[in-house]
Amino acid sequence: MTGNRGALVAILVVASVIGWCVAGDAAQSGIADDSILQAPPSQGQPIDIAIGLHIINIASINEVTEQFEMDSYQFERWTDPRLAFTPKGPNDRVRNYAVGQIWIPQLEMINAASPRTRGDTSIRVAPDGTVNYAERSKVALSSRFALRRFPFDRQALLIIIHPFLVDGPRIRFSLIDHATWTASEFESYSSLAQWKLQAVEPRVGTAPTYGGLTVPEARFEISVERRSSFYLWKVFLPLLLMVFLSWSVFWIEANDLSNQIQVAVTTILTVIAFAFAISATMPRLPYLTYIDAFFLECYIYVFLAVVELMTVHVTHRIEQRRDLGVRIRAYSKWLIPASFVVSNILIAVHFLT
Repeated sequence: MTGNRGALVAILVVASVIGWCVAGDAAQSGIADDSILQAPPSQGQPIDIAIGLHIINIASINEVTEQFEMDSYQFERWTDPRLAFTPKGPNDRVRNYAVGQIWIPQLEMINAASPRTRGDTSIRVAPDGTVNYAERSKVALSSRFALRRFPFDRQALLIIIHPFLVDGPRIRFSLIDHATWTASEFESYSSLAQWKLQAVEPRVGTAPTYGGLTVPEARFEISVERRSSFYLWKVFLPLLLMVFLSWSVFWIEANDLSNQIQVAVTTILTVIAFAFAISATMPRLPYLTYIDAFFLECYIYVFLAVVELMTVHVTHRIEQRRDLGVRIRAYSKWLIPASFVVSNILIAVHFLT
């Protein structure tokens, strides 16, 4: 019994010594100090948070849902005097912390379509208390698309960052110099076959929130231009060929109604089927885009060819009006194609300028 008590006392002594050592190390590193989990004192002045964004990849841009997916590094820098330290040697120039050990501003991408997925993080503190925070994340963001010129459009993809409401009044944003850019190899692995990245423009300011209050705001605007070759070769050119095919009735004998109707109806059905086939790639908008107007114009001119052939056929059947039918056909051969060209120019001017 005495031996057991002695062993128990020895275990308790060892545990106490270990606990004191761990507590001392934690106190030295600041881990156990709950005060550094709160915002640093700023004497009533906002805490300056410098922010930057490094875009690694934009996986997709979906104009139908008006969303894009982005993989990026987010950089933040601020000063916390409580974390300042005197270096103990040449290898003690930077101290590393983990998330949850010190205060970190809670910043949110408010136009995220779903919560962003955070990956690796880095928290490095310099001797003067300057904290450099880096975080890699993936997120799907919503952004208003200006698609009136579609498919010859340019877009500004927005990333809008606000602090969490609790931290909002005590934070002020600034930009980290040369910390907003895209990866140098972006073009080599980017999956954006339809888009060309042009620039990333950052700016900071304030934004209104509830109750008339304002919060700091950082905006990063990614300018992209659509590569329209797909639509030129696979939408516009086939539609033009279908319209030209409908005009072939102008060179068929006026009394050959069967062949004329067959060409006209086949063309109309082909245009309708083509529209359904590519509808999934078109944005669903409450206003007309350039490609919508072009589609409608093609519908109208195919329909005009049907109206023309029926008019010519009816007049041709009446002996007294055969000359009228011949004149209508003679004018239609050139007037309808010419008006199609003019209307195309007017539509292009209206939508693209």
